[in-house]
Amino acid sequence: MGAVLTTLIGILVGSAVSNRSQQRHWSRDRQADACMQVLRESSNVMIELALVLNDRTIEVAPDGSIVPSLMDWRPWNEALAMVCLVADHDIVEAAQAIDEEIWPVHQRIKRGWAVEGDWQKLQLPIEARREDFVNVARRRLAASGPPLRRITGKPPADDPRRRYRRSDFEFDQDRPTRESNMTTD
Repeated sequence: MGAVLTTLIGILVGSAVSNRSQQRHWSRDRQADACMQVLRESSNVMIELALVLNDRTIEVAPDGSIVPSLMDWRPWNEALAMVCLVADHDIVEAAQAIDEEIWPVHQRIKRGWAVEGDWQKLQLPIEARREDFVNVARRRLAASGPPLRRITGKPPADDPRRRYRRSDFEFDQDRPTRESNMTTD
C-alpha cells in the first residue's frame, strides 16, 4: 500500500509541476506575442504619422479646435489592449509610455502645427520609448544581457551621415562592398 501511495503522490506532484511549467511557458509566449504586436503597430503608427506630416493639404487648425484624425487607430489600440491584458506590469507601463509620446506628436501633425522638417525631432522621444519598451520586454521575457542602445540599424540622430550629403554615402576603397564579399567557385 505504501508503494502505491508514494507512486500516486509522485504522479500528482509531477502533474502539478508540469502544469505550472506549461502555464508559465504559455504566459511568456502570450506576453512575447503582445510585445511583438506593440512593436509592429507602433512602427506602423510612425510610418502613418510621417505620411500625414508630408500631406501638404493639412490646414493649420486654430487653438482649441477639434480636428478629426486621418489615421486608423484600431490596430494600435488593439495592441495596447492586448499587452494590458496579458503582460507584466513593467511591460504594460513601457507600452503606455510609447503611447504617451505618440499622442502629442499626432496632435501637432493633424492640426498642421508641425512641418515636414520637424519629423527627425518629433520621432526621437517616441523612438526612445520604443527602445525602453524593447529593453523592458527583453529583461522580463528573454535571456539576460546588457540593454540595447538602439533598436534599428539606422544611425543615431547625431551621426554625421544624418546630414545626408552624397559623400557620406559613397563607397570607400577600404569599405567592403557586396561584390567584394562574393566568392567565385
